[in-house]
Amino acid sequence: MPVFDFHGVSVAYDRAGSGDPILFLHNIGGDRRIWSHQMRALAATNSVYALDLFGYGESDIPTSGYTVDNYVRLLSEFVADRGLQNITLVGNCFGSALSLFYARQETQRVRALVLCSPLTAATLRPTPTGWTAKAARHIRLDALASATKVPTLAATWVVREQLGPRGRHMDATAFAAFRDRWTEPRRLLAPAAIARDFDRLAALDDFRPTLAFPPITTIWGAKNRILSATAGSALNRTLSPTRSLLLPDCGHLLMLEDPDTITAAIRSATASAIAS
Repeated sequence: MPVFDFHGVSVAYDRAGSGDPILFLHNIGGDRRIWSHQMRALAATNSVYALDLFGYGESDIPTSGYTVDNYVRLLSEFVADRGLQNITLVGNCFGSALSLFYARQETQRVRALVLCSPLTAATLRPTPTGWTAKAARHIRLDALASATKVPTLAATWVVREQLGPRGRHMDATAFAAFRDRWTEPRRLLAPAAIARDFDRLAALDDFRPTLAFPPITTIWGAKNRILSATAGSALNRTLSPTRSLLLPDCGHLLMLEDPDTITAAIRSATASAIAS
């Protein structure tokens, strides 16, 4: 497993294939393994990278630094260190938000964006997740989050809440690794800390890409219970995506619930951007 040194913080990532790069960014509470199917499929035609954001997966869990700008800085330095150009950025939830923030400041490096369930202030606000995040912004829970281990039953519920009907009918072993990750020590620290910076996400609700901005594909699960797909439809009116997909039986973890559709959408977004 290669690692990237981000100012003394070890960041794990996977890399495979060759060709124009595709970079995958996971959601809060997830890790790079959510993209395993897409990584395997697209490595045949592209260089593919998947990061574990610090605080998640096999990356370090520092005591501080959990801000939107710091995660964007991580992404920017990783891309620059590897000299990546013409990148297709693929994100889920927080990973989609980071993709948008990065593309706004480094437009010339990005070929296309595929945004699964993009996290913004508006898509978060009307959901139970949004109410929890609002409470967390006013209460500093870092010490408690660092000391608390999530019980297995609670971790099972956390993962199940992210699935739509399609995902909940899949073999539970497909999601066991993500459930088990939640039960590890200090896994609540990063979500609790980043919640205090969620006001920063409001900038994405007013963002209207210019004609020079890379083409955007948005993908939502109609049964998403973590973010609001209805608010996602309103977001599409400002983002003006080249293509938007709504998967009727999926929830928040689209790449696991309908992996072939997500892979095809990434491949199409990349090919269309090259052709244009």
